[in-house]
Amino acid sequence: MRWPFSAIAWVLSASTLLVPASAAAQRLDLSVSPLTISFPLADPDTVPIVSSVAAQLTYRVRQNNNQPWTLTVLAMGDLISGLSTVDISSVSWIATPAPPFQNGTLSKTVAQRLAAGDGNINPTATGQIAFRLANSWNYTAGLYTQTIVFTLAAP
Repeated sequence: MRWPFSAIAWVLSASTLLVPASAAAQRLDLSVSPLTISFPLADPDTVPIVSSVAAQLTYRVRQNNNQPWTLTVLAMGDLISGLSTVDISSVSWIATPAPPFQNGTLSKTVAQRLAAGDGNINPTATGQIAFRLANSWNYTAGLYTQTIVFTLAAP
């Protein structure tokens, strides 16, 4: 049996970027696993939103002296497959635990806050982020990719 829709596979690559503040010499650690996620194929008429498996974020903030810290996420562009694109704002996320994590929508222009807090996080803490794609018949079939950057910062 052949499905009446085009097959679409989605992949987002995640990388980490650590930004330590120089004044207070905070020590920040961040890791993301897995580094590649994908969305399952689904009929947009019956599954209007497809979800990835959750990625685990492991983070630690030390020597922060009760100062605020933030974890942000920024897409490096739209989802791309050859000449075809899907606007990155079609991808949102659900994150836990809340707080410090919050849900949101990817942007390619402004880093979006994923989590925030004050002081130290030591030993390490973990959170989960599952990406969600607004499924549509308007997408051209293909393997779409994009890199997203997670940034842990303490001023």
